Amino acid sequence: MCCRYLKPHLPIKGASITHDQNSFPMKSSSLLITLLLTLATVAALTAETATRWNGTSEIQFSGTSTLHNWSGKVSAEPFVAKVMLNGDNRPTSLKAKVEVKAANMDTAEPKRDENMHKDMKVTTYPLITGTMDTAFDKIMPGGKAPTKLPFTLTILGSPQPVEGSISNWVLKGDVVTFDLDFELSLKKCGITVPAVLLVITVGDTIKLHAPVKLVRAGN
Repeated sequence: MCCRYLKPHLPIKGASITHDQNSFPMKSSSLLITLLLTLATVAALTAETATRWNGTSEIQFSGTSTLHNWSGKVSAEPFVAKVMLNGDNRPTSLKAKVEVKAANMDTAEPKRDENMHKDMKVTTYPLITGTMDTAFDKIMPGGKAPTKLPFTLTILGSPQPVEGSISNWVLKGDVVTFDLDFELSLKKCGITVPAVLLVITVGDTIKLHAPVKLVRAGN
C-alpha cells in the first residue's frame, strides 16, 4: 500500500505528553555542588595561615660628642613575630612587638651609663618598644627580599614613626637572619643631655644597628 494513503497517527483523546520531572532538580543539584566545590577551592587558595617566629637581637647604638665618639649595646627581650602566609606560601603581613629594658643599655663606662639612664628617665619609662604591623609589600617593594621595615618606636612614653633599612637578608629553612639599621634624633625622642663642664656636648643623631634572628616556631 502506498505510504501516502496511510492515515496519520493521531493522539488518543485524554492522553498527555509527559516529561522526566526529576531531571531539572538533578541538574540543579549538580550545578550547586560544582559551585560549592569551586568556592571551596578558591577559599583554600586564598586562605591565609599564621606562622610564629621566635626573635632575638642585640642592638648596638653609637653617637658623637665634642670630646670623642661613643657606643654601647643592649639586648632586646625575646619576642615573637607573627607572619601571615597566603595560599602560595608567600608572606603577606608582619606583626611584632619588641621591648628593650632601658636600664640595660650599656656603654662600658659606669659614669656615662649612670648619666644616660638618668637622661632617659629609666625609672619612669623602663621600656623602649618597637611595634610592627605592616604589609609585606611595604617591606619588600621589589618582591624579592625585604629592604626596609616601617615601625613605631616608643621612647619616654612618646611614639614616633621610624623606617629602618634591612640588609644581609638570609632565609635558610626555618631560620631568618638580617641586619636592621636606623637613626634617631635625641631631640625628637625628648631626651635632653646636659653639657659636661659647659663645653662637652653630645651630638643629636644616634645610629642603631640590630642584627636580628628569627626561628620559625610553628603556626
